[in-house]
Amino acid sequence: MADLSSNTTTAALTNDTAVASPLVIGTRGSALALHQAHYVEGRLRETFPTLEVSVKVISSEGDIDKESPLTRIGGRGVFTSSLQRALTLGEIDLAVHSSKDVPSISAAGLAIAAFPQREDPRDVVVSRHGVPLIDLPANPVVGTSSRRRAVQVLAIRPDAQIVDLRGNIDTRLRKAMGEPYDAVILAAAGLSRMGWIDRATEILPVDRFIPAPGQGALAIETRVAPDPATGAVAALDDPRIRQALEVERAFLRGIGGGCTTPLGAHAIVETLHGQTLVRFHAMLARDDGEGLTRIYEEWPADRAVDAAFDAARSLVQEVRPNRIFGAAQTPDRQLRGMKVMVTGSADLVDALHEDVVRRGGEPVVLPTIRIGPPSDPEPLRAALESLQHSRFEHVVLTSRQGVIAIAEALPSLRRTQMTVSAIGESTAGALRDHGIEPAIVADESTQEGMLEALRHHITPGQRVLLPVSSRARKTLVEGLRAIGAEVTRVDAYSTEIITEPAPAAQALAERGEIGAVMLASPSAVEGFVAQLGSLLPAMSGATFVAIGSVTAEAMRRRGLPVHATPDMPGAQAMVEALARYLWGDAPAGAIQRSMERA
Repeated sequence: MADLSSNTTTAALTNDTAVASPLVIGTRGSALALHQAHYVEGRLRETFPTLEVSVKVISSEGDIDKESPLTRIGGRGVFTSSLQRALTLGEIDLAVHSSKDVPSISAAGLAIAAFPQREDPRDVVVSRHGVPLIDLPANPVVGTSSRRRAVQVLAIRPDAQIVDLRGNIDTRLRKAMGEPYDAVILAAAGLSRMGWIDRATEILPVDRFIPAPGQGALAIETRVAPDPATGAVAALDDPRIRQALEVERAFLRGIGGGCTTPLGAHAIVETLHGQTLVRFHAMLARDDGEGLTRIYEEWPADRAVDAAFDAARSLVQEVRPNRIFGAAQTPDRQLRGMKVMVTGSADLVDALHEDVVRRGGEPVVLPTIRIGPPSDPEPLRAALESLQHSRFEHVVLTSRQGVIAIAEALPSLRRTQMTVSAIGESTAGALRDHGIEPAIVADESTQEGMLEALRHHITPGQRVLLPVSSRARKTLVEGLRAIGAEVTRVDAYSTEIITEPAPAAQALAERGEIGAVMLASPSAVEGFVAQLGSLLPAMSGATFVAIGSVTAEAMRRRGLPVHATPDMPGAQAMVEALARYLWGDAPAGAIQRSMERA
């Protein structure tokens, strides 16, 4: 996955002269976090003996507020956002995280450069009674701040009373030994790193009590290459640990959940008879704790990341974990309680806004592109004059905006035998509004789809007018010229990326309140990342909708997940795709797996 890959190889790092010095390691201030940071410090010193390294404590929101439930103070990135902010500002050179705390989407400009270590990923029971979970007294009081753990405890002990338990590991261990707690659930890795694993009264097996994605592993985050720290940190990366973590985090990205969604994932990488296999356990429940579903899968390693993402998307449709408070399956209430970020040009934002409201959602407007006249109007003027004098055999239109740009010449098209083509139904609809029925409408609303539709209708030497955006890709013009067409490509309008963030949208994103994001073009993706790139981790729980395959690919290049795409382009179709993702049933046979419901 894009946000997990190291951007630097270690081949060039033959000695520490290649590494900038000194390096400042950022960490939270708890005893466990400091232990982890000093472990990384030691590894760096071993690898680069003359390297100067220091450790700097950065307080996180989760460390400052130790009483409020994680669901109340944000959940996603609550233990990592301060470190990421310090990293972005250059106050530190690398940040050491517990991998399970790292949101599934990286902040723009940051990447996980290494997964250097993984302890036992399982959960454990610590009880003053000295017994396993199943043998606790009737109606036991069990402490945990994790929704995932709480749901799985109740699956084993339905009579348990779950009490929110915050604090550092030593604080939670102390509370486990006194009333009112009968037991607390902790990560085995934390106890092992502190030398306290002997205090566990039960180690819970992964097939019945599935860990959090990344549990037990360390993650080292840096600025992206060519930042000097990236190369040094990449030398600590363990490829086998990374392989397992990429699968687990792909599942997390597919769910779109953060600390408030009950989910778990654990991947085991094994090599048998020369083939690398990933054995995968996962669980998901609704936000209210109901509907717990576990899956087990086995995949070849080379397709495990994509398979984990797809398994997560199918589970979302089956379990419906992000069920919106007060919502219902009726169309006018499907998005009730959900804040949906709508992006794009002003016209598209207006259309999306209207459709989100119709579904009961709350639109959050984020204009990402601004449409204007071409920077040089002369080529368009000349093309329109030629069009009005029938000097083209074909006109190919790739957007509604292109139709608007040549509107003054459209009456002449109705009087000629010129062939008019449209990239999809949205563009075709704009032509029909002007009384023109396009002769060819591409089934797939991409330049590739348009080229395929035109391939058997254009002959060498024919003259084709292609009015497009100033930022349009070259696929169509190059493809038509390869056929032998004489193509006149003109900038019919300009597309300007808006980089100044909208304050209201920015504030909601920072608080993790965005439930869905609608992206309708590669330009919209660029504007979205430019405005909110530093806040992407806080949106790890959102559902991301792409208008089509080209936009989806642009999203993946930027490290964004793609949870849903409509069957056809258009504002209404995008909102329908979101509603179907949240409420629709998974297709029959979508997941070939064994399933157990608790």
